[in-house]
Amino acid sequence: MKKYFLITVLLTLVFTLDLPWSSNENIENEPPYLQLNKGDYNILLEESELVWIGKKITLKEHSGTLQFKEGTISINDDGIIYGNITIDMTSINNTDMKGKKKRKLEEHLKNDDFFSVNQFSTSKIEFQSTTRENNKMKFDGNLTIKGISHPISFIADIIESSKQLKAKTRLVFDRSIYDVGYRSGIFYENLGNHLILDNISLDILLVAIKD
Repeated sequence: MKKYFLITVLLTLVFTLDLPWSSNENIENEPPYLQLNKGDYNILLEESELVWIGKKITLKEHSGTLQFKEGTISINDDGIIYGNITIDMTSINNTDMKGKKKRKLEEHLKNDDFFSVNQFSTSKIEFQSTTRENNKMKFDGNLTIKGISHPISFIADIIESSKQLKAKTRLVFDRSIYDVGYRSGIFYENLGNHLILDNISLDILLVAIKD
C-alpha cells in the first residue's frame, strides 16, 4: 500500500507543479528579443504610415492619413533611440468619406478652425527612448503643432531591427493645448452632440534604413 501511495503522490506532483520541463508553452509564446543595431537611420517615407482618428461626443469618428516629410533616427552604443520626425500637414487626407464631403472636411481641417496649414505647414515629433521591456520601448519627447510644443510619452513595439528598423505605436494628444479649439469643450459650452473630443489618436508605423 505504501508503494502505491508513493507512486500516486509522485504522479500528482508531476502533473500539478509548473515545472520548466513540464510545458514549453510560455517559451514558444515569447517574441524573440531583437538586437538593436547602433547607427543613423533615415525614415523611408513611402513605407512609413500615419493614420489619424478623431471622434465626436457621440463616438462617431473620422479618420485619415498624413504623410511624413522627413525623419531621422539614431541608436547609440547603449541602445538608446533618438528620433526627429517632420509631418507634412498639407497632406491631410480623409479616408472615411468620398467626393464633396471628403474635400470639405479636408479643407476645414487645414483652415484656422483646426491646424492653420497655410501658416504652419509642418508638425514635428522629437523623442528619446527611456526604458525597454522585451521588444516594447517607452519614449519621452515633444510634439509640436502650430508652432506650440508640449511633452509626450508613448510606448512603441519594435517589429524588426535587422535589414530595417521598424516600429509601430499609438500616440494620443490633446488638440486643445495646441490651440485647435473648434467645437472643443475647453473653448465652448453647451455644444451638446456637436462637441468634438479633444483627444486625437495617431497610429504610426515607422520604417527606417541605415545611412
